[in-house]
Amino acid sequence: MDQRIPRDPADDRNEVFAELYVAHYRPLVALCRRLTAARDAEELAQEAFLRAWSSWDRYAPSRPFWPWVSTIARRLCIDHGRRRQTAQLRGPYAVNGQGSMVPTPEELLETSEEYRWAREALAQLRPDQRRVIRLRDVEGWSYDRIATHEGVSVESVRGSLRRARSRLRVVYAQVSSTSPVVVLLGFLRSGRRRISDWAHRIQSNAASAGVLGGRAADAVAALVVLAMGAAPAVAPAASVPPALAAPGRVGGAVTPTSAPDANTTTSTGPPAMHSGGSAAGAGGGTGGGSVVGGRNDGGGPLGGINNVPGRGGSTPESSTFMSFTASPNYQQDHEVYASGASLQSCAVGCPALFHSTDGGAHWKRLPGIGFEGGTVMLPPAYPADKRIFVGGPHALKVSSDNGATFTPLTPAGGFTAMSPAFSSGDGRILVGAIPGWIYHDDTKAVTPFDAVPESTSTALSFAYAPSYPSDHRIVVGGTDASPDQNAEVSACDASDCTAPAPLPGVTGTPAVMTSKSYSATGLAFAWSSDKAFRSVDGARTFSPLHLPAPATIEDVTEDGHGALYVALTEFGAKASTGGLFVSHDSGTTWSRLGGGTVLDAGVLSVIALPSGNLLVGPYKSTAGGLQCSSDGGRSWAPRCQ
Repeated sequence: MDQRIPRDPADDRNEVFAELYVAHYRPLVALCRRLTAARDAEELAQEAFLRAWSSWDRYAPSRPFWPWVSTIARRLCIDHGRRRQTAQLRGPYAVNGQGSMVPTPEELLETSEEYRWAREALAQLRPDQRRVIRLRDVEGWSYDRIATHEGVSVESVRGSLRRARSRLRVVYAQVSSTSPVVVLLGFLRSGRRRISDWAHRIQSNAASAGVLGGRAADAVAALVVLAMGAAPAVAPAASVPPALAAPGRVGGAVTPTSAPDANTTTSTGPPAMHSGGSAAGAGGGTGGGSVVGGRNDGGGPLGGINNVPGRGGSTPESSTFMSFTASPNYQQDHEVYASGASLQSCAVGCPALFHSTDGGAHWKRLPGIGFEGGTVMLPPAYPADKRIFVGGPHALKVSSDNGATFTPLTPAGGFTAMSPAFSSGDGRILVGAIPGWIYHDDTKAVTPFDAVPESTSTALSFAYAPSYPSDHRIVVGGTDASPDQNAEVSACDASDCTAPAPLPGVTGTPAVMTSKSYSATGLAFAWSSDKAFRSVDGARTFSPLHLPAPATIEDVTEDGHGALYVALTEFGAKASTGGLFVSHDSGTTWSRLGGGTVLDAGVLSVIALPSGNLLVGPYKSTAGGLQCSSDGGRSWAPRCQ
């Protein structure tokens, strides 16, 4: 095919870009591997494609695609090498507890200034220029929709947007170049080259500026300025902030809205299992609506995923499962979804999504083109609303064709939570990438989360009150502003949030879950790595829980009778250990389930189905498959009966 990006308005750039991605991704990874460390090659290749996507309007149609994207990749590799060399000289500011580079004090000063410059630049644009940028770059309107709204032609919209962006870049450069902080930081930092990766810059500025409240719209617009590369020529380098994924997780690349589906996530060799507990799912989607804690992973313990959708085997025994989701209408339709990764014919692990229509007795693997792993979320009106949402590592995605294909809805991923009133007037899904995002199903817009107590958090996690919206509270997990990124939790009622409650001894964003009795009892849970906490006052304060075994918490869920289940796995030098445990007193005491079975080697996911069956995903290095119990955990079988 023609290796150019189309400029004809009639062309579907999403489809063409997806074809270009499939055709050029592997060669680009090979190029990056030759230029830099092998463990960084896939991430850099993805960053190059993201840069190409964000520069779409500046691409000349007469230019072939490969020289353009490979040049972007070469520059990224050069900058990456320089960053690594710089990190070795940064002393105590080089890395945090999870091995990610953290900003120095002068870098925090710079990112704060960048945010101020961006807002000043926006304020200097004409109202019509601000409006067209907001509609296209912030709210994601199509050219056709803007043209209809403004009463002009599509070409007129394109021209106006091009002039507005150009003017914004000029004004931003003028504002930033006159700031004394440029001279100060240039002296402190010896003129190091700035990092131009727009995803990282969005994170840095959102984290240091504190994006919240009534300034949300301006905040997003300011971030878009930076995303378009409106950087001052003399400004010093920004730091490499933590990835969008919660600490300890591979990934963190930002997927632009309407971008092609990347069927390959970054992989840096065998990753640690749920380091920091950041990937733990809060409940795995029980269908009750109390919490839909999206896992922030790219396939769980199997790390990255192959670039070939559908490979890996057609039965659950070929896969390892990280989350389960039951239909909100389970008593009538008996539908269950299982999300994980498959090992058969996959070098590292292929994303796998399975579906059962008989409560787990029989399973069918869905094609899942564009599926990258993550937690399935189903609208409360399912199956009347047949859409399947997935909170994945790089984006919130949706399938409208029964799981055949998935397309992105948001510019980033992470922990996700669907409003319990999603199908009845509050069509929102929260996404945890900083500064916290809200997907609005009615307008398809993506706006900042409007209540962010942890404004400097590396990522956020969420749990709705089960009776939301009559109980307007949302429990929010995040981190403080210290270099250690200590975990903390708040409860927000609309935009009013409680003071963050610390979780002693925990760093990184914790997973959170509200009990089904939360509105009456205030019972909520938070966990990360091998530490769990309980609140009985609506998430205002938390006290530690004693776990039944020394292992990492992989999943937590609650059944309809208040029984609490925890899945644990610990990876030793010779073997893995862990298991499934149940508590009937909110985590004070525990009992082991499935002792003497495959569950003793560790459990990665658990759900208590409305039928009373327990469905779990045990860990096994060669794929754990499924285990189901219909008698409260006394006996187990590979299928539910």
